[in-house]
Amino acid sequence: MRYSLLMLVAALALSSCATLNESECRTADWYQLGIRDGTDGYPRTRLDDHRKACSEFGMSANDAEWQEGYETGLLNYCTVDNGYKVGRGGGYYSRVCPAQSEADFVSAYELGKETYDVEREMADLDRRVETLQDRLVSDKVDDATRKDARRQLSDLYDRSHWLRRAHDRLENEWRRRY
Repeated sequence: MRYSLLMLVAALALSSCATLNESECRTADWYQLGIRDGTDGYPRTRLDDHRKACSEFGMSANDAEWQEGYETGLLNYCTVDNGYKVGRGGGYYSRVCPAQSEADFVSAYELGKETYDVEREMADLDRRVETLQDRLVSDKVDDATRKDARRQLSDLYDRSHWLRRAHDRLENEWRRRY
């Protein structure tokens, strides 16, 4: 019983890694699949993943149709607005954009990523401030601990102020540039 359960879990884990199931391989519109993969910013190696998934069911990919769709999808993905959106969402860029759109996409992506990093640090700082504030009002801490918490809070408030200014600067930079 235990072995059967382990095998079932392993099979499910392996099958969840496939990009397409048997039905999807059988009915695939390779052009549309390429558009979707390009629009989602997948690297070209995504086609290899599709080939592998479908070969397990004795089917093959239509490379030419997928490639044509993929190039069309990249036109959707490799925009300035999307570069910023991907970066600001904490997404990873796989260096898929063609040369003519790469520089603008990457510039916007980096600005978005920097904004994302600042926002993450601000959220982390807010959690730390809340923890220290709880420590200050606790009956279970001594005066030395309270004094240390106040000092740390002061440092965190200074950092928070700096981060908020940095965030505003980044937002203004986005509006100014694009």
